[in-house]
Order: sequence, then structure tokens, then C-alpha cells
Amino acid sequence: MGGVMVWLGLLLSVVCLGVFAFNADWRAVGAAFADLDPGFVALAAAAVLMSLVARAWRWRFLLGPRRATSFRHRLSTTAIGFMGNSIFPGRLGEPLRCFMLSKLEPGVTFTAALATIVMERVFDLAATLVVLALFLVLAPLVAGTRGDHPELFARLRLFGWLFTAALVVACAGLLVLARSGARGVRRLLPEMVARPLAALLASFADGLESLRSLPALNGSLLTTGLVWVSVMLSDYFMMRAFALDALGLVHALGLMVVLCFAVALPQAPGYVGVFQIASERTLTGLYGVPVARAQAFAIALWACHVVPLIAAGIVALWLEGLTFADVRSGSAVVGRRTVTDA
Repeated sequence: MGGVMVWLGLLLSVVCLGVFAFNADWRAVGAAFADLDPGFVALAAAAVLMSLVARAWRWRFLLGPRRATSFRHRLSTTAIGFMGNSIFPGRLGEPLRCFMLSKLEPGVTFTAALATIVMERVFDLAATLVVLALFLVLAPLVAGTRGDHPELFARLRLFGWLFTAALVVACAGLLVLARSGARGVRRLLPEMVARPLAALLASFADGLESLRSLPALNGSLLTTGLVWVSVMLSDYFMMRAFALDALGLVHALGLMVVLCFAVALPQAPGYVGVFQIASERTLTGLYGVPVARAQAFAIALWACHVVPLIAAGIVALWLEGLTFADVRSGSAVVGRRTVTDA
């Protein structure tokens, strides 16, 4: 099933990239790039890198108070993981950074680290829904978004309700596992399924320690806010780089929400194709930006979100004395699902 999703994601990205390239007036797109403000591009890239720092900080709280880990190792493995998402299919970067952290921090098992990544996704999903609600409230009050776009707003509301249902289910499952531990989950599963998974469930439940700590939860909420403010600022600074002066922070919020839903779909490494289409259609259909400028913006924003992360991953490899061979072997191990706890 995983292989099918990888190929479907690659197909979706190829189709989206083809549509984007076919509809682009490349001469006009090049002219739009001529007016790009490099200062704001640098600020946008800095905001993307700040989101990495905030994620590494948040990981400390998600790992729980009993696991003392180095900030450098958390930051390095986070950078390596996001680099992995940009170059490996199937979003192997997420389990890859768990694998790397388990090697650099022997006190953290792969499964426990993976449990914290699940919690991270839950916090990010909750933040996305908060931002969506905020945008839906503020958009009608802001010039450029009060037009007649009932279909898009209805679609956003539908996605919001679907993701809210997913969030409720995920939170319920994690709370049950965190409160009752592996034994509680094993009671819900058939014996022939639960028995071979006993060690895995115990390690995963142990990784949910932060759900039983109020300070850890508060720290996770605070740093989640910092992550998403950084992402929003990267979108906003890129709008300023293209002199889209009529667009402000609310418009950046809306773009961020649309991109969050877009990149949740299966797709090629680095979100190529889907990211460009979603950015362009939001700017042209919702904010009334000219097509060529919106297409140039979509290319620049994608590069700003991908290139700094790849560069940060390369620097992290160098700092930790690792090589791309280590990353490839780690991704192969994760991809084959043969990773075992330390």
C-alpha cells in the first residue's frame, strides 16, 4: 500500500508540475523575477530556518522531562529529516530523523522518538485548524479576500471539518495509549496481534510521556505557535519581496492554510508541482494577483521553503560527522521497516 501511495504521489506531482509549466508565460514570469527584492527573500529564508529551530526546541518538550537530549542533536536531526523529505519519496524524512536521533542519543529509542513525531503532527494539525478558523473570521474584513469565492471558502470549511474529525480521533487514541499504556491497548487488540507488538507498544507508549506532564504540554503549545508564526512570516516576507503591498498578514495566513492542506496529499519529494499550483491558484483566484507574478511567487516561495532546508541538512551532516551514505542507509533501513529499538 505504501508503494502505491508513493507512485500516486509522484504522478500527482508530475501532473501538477506539467499543468503549471504549460500554463506559464515564462517571459512574463522572468520579468516578474526582475523586480524581486533580495532583502525580503533573505528574511523569508531566515523565517524558514527559524521554524527548524522552533521544531527542535519543541522536540525537547515532546520527548518529555525524563529524556535529556542535546539541542544540537535535536536541531541536526530535524534538519536532516526535513532535508530527507525534500529528496526521498514517501516522506521518509520523518522516521529518518527519529532513526538519526536514536543513534546520536542512545537514551532515546527509535519507537519512542516516532511517538513524539506523531504528537508533533497532532499539534501541527491543531495549529492548522486554529489558523483556518482565524482566517475564515478575518478574511471577509480584509481587502482582497472579501470577493465572491464561495466555492473556495466552502472547500476550506469542508477540509476543516474533516481534519477536525481526524484530530479528535488522533487525540483520543494518543490519550488512551498515554493514560493506560501498552496494556490498555493490548486489551483492545486480539491476542495474536497484541502479543508480537507488545514491546513496540510499550516503547511507543513510553514516548508519549509528555502527554502526562502539564509543563511539557504548555511548552509544546508555545513552541508550536513559534513554528507556525515562522512559517507565516516566510510567506509574508515573500509577498513583500514581490511588492504585493496590498497583501498582509491575513493573506499570508490564508496562503499558509491552503498550502498545509495541499502538502498533506501524497506527492513527490519536496512537494514539487502541488506546492506551485496551490500557491498560484490562491494568489490569482483568491487575492487577484496577476498570473505571471503569482507563478513567479509560487516558484520563489517553493525554493525558499526547500533550498534552505536542504542546505541546513547538509550543514547538520557535516557538524555531526555524517555523510549522505549514512542518510541513504538510514532511509533504506526505515523504508524496509527493519528498524529496532536501541
